[in-house]
Amino acid sequence: MIFLIVRSSPHHKEHRVSTNQPRQTKAQRREAARLKAKELREAEARRARRNTIARRSFIGTAGVAVAGGLGYLVYLGVDAKNKPKSSKFPAPSEGLPSAKANQNGIPKQVLSDASWTYGEGAALDTVGASTPVLDIYFDYSCSHCAEFEGVHTQEINQLLSDKKITLALHPCKLLRQEWTSVVMNAMGVVLDEAPAQSLSFHNAAFELFSQALQTKNQSNMTVEGLVAAATKVNVPKEVSAKFKAAVDANKYKKWVDLGDEAFKARDLEGTPTVFFKGEKVDLNKLQTRTALTELVTGSTPTAQPTQQASQQPSPQPTQQG
Repeated sequence: MIFLIVRSSPHHKEHRVSTNQPRQTKAQRREAARLKAKELREAEARRARRNTIARRSFIGTAGVAVAGGLGYLVYLGVDAKNKPKSSKFPAPSEGLPSAKANQNGIPKQVLSDASWTYGEGAALDTVGASTPVLDIYFDYSCSHCAEFEGVHTQEINQLLSDKKITLALHPCKLLRQEWTSVVMNAMGVVLDEAPAQSLSFHNAAFELFSQALQTKNQSNMTVEGLVAAATKVNVPKEVSAKFKAAVDANKYKKWVDLGDEAFKARDLEGTPTVFFKGEKVDLNKLQTRTALTELVTGSTPTAQPTQQASQQPSPQPTQQG
């Protein structure tokens, strides 16, 4: 009996096939070719996911509404008037959830509404003593969220350092862009394994996105680009080395979905959306690099819409849980 060596691909082991086996029919060969093509398409999809680049249009299936001033735009979902109602998530005016999400596929510090907090001098997973809450709803693929971050990151960090606010970050995937999932998977790894660098990495991810927009060069919007951004803000290399596996497996998909669910349940329509003391803030009043400080201290009329909410009890200083 004669045997031939058949190599299915350079990456597969050799297989011995007897020549006296019946030849495949035309239909069988066609089916085998179809399955092989499917396998190649799936492999390409996995490769594309690892090195995904945000699409040139960051609007996706959303529309745009002008907020004025510096040009902050609020992306509006097309189903804004048909969002499901839910009692699962407290309204912004009711304060932060008291419970963790406590699910596989969601970072351990994340609350039941997909948010995570910084208080007590920018410490993750805390609420500052007697400090008002600044809620920011965002999408990592939203160019105007990136603009907002660029204007206010330094100011927010100072307010946290001065223990004047508790910051609650609320992610969502409003624009349905794959880049949001890529960043949230990387962010999930950092929250779970390098929490001290999580806020810096959040800022770095938006900086990476902003640079791509400004230069019209998206080549760094990859997992490797996020690893480089993480390195710049001192995320340990053994942590950022796990980004690729998390993205490939979509490890934190439940977190992405929870963020969307919370966003819709609260009847929100666009990003960025900002609340202070439970009251929605007009983005027209947040156009300068000191606007949030003025809002928090009440030194300008910017703070007027939040005066009614200031009567609410302040959150107690405690680690979330």
